[in-house]
Amino acid sequence: MNRSTFLRAASAAVATAASVALLAACGGEDSADEGKDKGGAAAGSAEPGAAAGSASPAAAGGFTVTHVGGPTTILEIAGARLLLDPTFDQPKKYKSGLEKTQAPAFGPDRLGKIDAVLLSHDQHDDNLDDSGRELLKDVPVVLSTPGAHKRLGDHVTGMKSWQTEELKTSRGTIVVTAVPALHGPDGVDRGADGEVTGFVLSGEGVPTTYISGDNASVKVAGQVGDRVKKEIGPIDTAVLFAGAARTPAILDNAPLTLTSRNAALVAKDLDPRRVVAVHTDSWNIYSEDMKSLEKAFQDQGIADRLVGLEPDGTPRKLS
Repeated sequence: MNRSTFLRAASAAVATAASVALLAACGGEDSADEGKDKGGAAAGSAEPGAAAGSASPAAAGGFTVTHVGGPTTILEIAGARLLLDPTFDQPKKYKSGLEKTQAPAFGPDRLGKIDAVLLSHDQHDDNLDDSGRELLKDVPVVLSTPGAHKRLGDHVTGMKSWQTEELKTSRGTIVVTAVPALHGPDGVDRGADGEVTGFVLSGEGVPTTYISGDNASVKVAGQVGDRVKKEIGPIDTAVLFAGAARTPAILDNAPLTLTSRNAALVAKDLDPRRVVAVHTDSWNIYSEDMKSLEKAFQDQGIADRLVGLEPDGTPRKLS
């Protein structure tokens, strides 16, 4: 099987004046820098293929999702196995004050081969815990924020908003685009502690997938959706980090991820065929759960779009 290689790809559309204007509105960085240094990390390589872990590889042209716990989710898409925000610690308390309350569905020993990690951010234990940090050393490619590159090292590719990377697989090419995200209420700048990114997956034969990361803003998600639909096409799947995460020490307990109502509003605005909700369990910071999320989707008349996944490690075929 051919080894796949991540290659940098700057989209010509990103360089347009209209794109720059929209990017500024989303709070991202100037896309004129897109063709420059991406954070110093060399492009990695991966060889998508059969995995020996709990989640079986997706069939040709299929899309399988496996929820491990918290934000940690495996996406098997277009011949690649992508891991979101690895957290594999057993229940414990952290110096940060966060507490993990539920064990993951399985540990790294049952994870199988991972081609790339899409890491929304590295600053907080609920998105990258101790076991997750160790895991990154064995993954060929890690995509995250410029700050994560500085803190974690050259193995991590720091992506600015609207920068793209291409993952060549045995079944084609997955274009990974970093997109703006806001880790708190609109109008708040948390500085380096709040730096976070979302991602969009696209490409020929790839269901266009929006991954929100720890974004709490309906406005930002809507602006991302508008640009994606204009430049790439309709969004097939949205993976939303919900749970209305809160901590008294930050912004007077304001929600740092999507509330249930806001997740439903984002879903209605983006109009995906389906919504996969994660980041509602296993940690002490969530103020809302799947039940409140289901009610919010019912209230918006889109209950049929919601794919509720138990954090039990069971692969769910979406297509």
